[in-house]
Amino acid sequence: MKRFLSILVLLLSTLALSAQGARELIQEDVLKAGGVYYMYPFKEHKVTPAPRGYTPVYLSHYGRHGARYLLNDIQYERSLGVLRAAHEAGALTPEGERLWEEASAYFTETCQYRSGNLTPLGWEQHYRIAQDIYKDNRKLFKKRPVITAGATQVPRCIVSMTAFCQGLLKANPKLDIYAAASTAELDELNPHAKENPYRTVVTMEEGRYKRKDPWGTDLKGFIDKRIDHRTICARLFKDPDFTKPYRGTRSFVTDLYDLVFNMQCTGTSRSLLWVFKPEEIYPLWEINNYIHYMEAAPPATTRDLPALEHLIADADAAIASGKPTVRLRFGHDTVFLYLISALGADGFGEVPSSADGISELWWNFRAPMAATLYLVFCQNKKGDVLVKLVVNGDEATLPLPAVSGPWYRWADLKNYL
Repeated sequence: MKRFLSILVLLLSTLALSAQGARELIQEDVLKAGGVYYMYPFKEHKVTPAPRGYTPVYLSHYGRHGARYLLNDIQYERSLGVLRAAHEAGALTPEGERLWEEASAYFTETCQYRSGNLTPLGWEQHYRIAQDIYKDNRKLFKKRPVITAGATQVPRCIVSMTAFCQGLLKANPKLDIYAAASTAELDELNPHAKENPYRTVVTMEEGRYKRKDPWGTDLKGFIDKRIDHRTICARLFKDPDFTKPYRGTRSFVTDLYDLVFNMQCTGTSRSLLWVFKPEEIYPLWEINNYIHYMEAAPPATTRDLPALEHLIADADAAIASGKPTVRLRFGHDTVFLYLISALGADGFGEVPSSADGISELWWNFRAPMAATLYLVFCQNKKGDVLVKLVVNGDEATLPLPAVSGPWYRWADLKNYL
């Protein structure tokens, strides 16, 4: 009976979560349509202590870097560069000229020479998240645990780790933290990175536009079914085919989407959301969400499986050590999305029956800038270990019968994984 009730609670929780679909959530907050550009949703959250007789022994964390500018100069060039060329050629419509004027001013004021870097907002995110995690897990941190932090060798991840560690030290200056950014840890932090010496998956098969998804769809077909990219370009260019030498209308629209929705990460007072009509916002998010599903979600890919294997092995080693331990990891959105998919957090492990069903079950805005997950492990005197998963501050359900509230047996979770 107890097992039946646990499963019933899990099903009801999943139904409650899915009662509001992505479309409704994006209508409530249009910035969610930015997917992985969405900003970490700080809010009040519930903290459920471990059942009586269990004490915290280990905290296992994975955090995406905080808010950043666009990845590189190429990403800016693919939108702004095309607009610049069209402006110089007199090929823009009045609406296109307005976009060029406002977008180029934004780039010069805010983004120039900063591609790929953490923004000031990104620093603030991790500094604050660290203090929230300390407050929510005070019992473990008061034991002066062994704390190690690791970041990929990308500057925005290292700076995110620094901000997080400073946030912890602000909460408790007596903590000792060892931090590193080593190639040797990439198999744990970002397995698919080309610098990872242990990497087994060399490339994503055939590139973004040629690769087929598990149902035989490709990105071009997915885009064309959802949005009239030529019509969008016709509002900006006197002839949409002006974009043809620059990867075409389809790519220009998705690149412009990146520029527009990344603006929320930079602290600018400017907005270019007006360039898209309200009815175009959700389809644009669906396209971006599909791209991330293909890069991060099983069964589309298992390239980041080593990150999960390390998470499991590290937990067993920390528990066996008998010492209170905290492991902090700082990496990237695709690994974060892979982990919460593999863990089945809040139904996130469900597999759609077609590419069209992805947006009903799997949302990339669950990996916002500074996305954070952590597992808290508690143990009783008999050696029984319970675990709780927290995703972006909220206690998550797992696809298992719970022991109590959000607490599950570690042995059951390992078996599921």
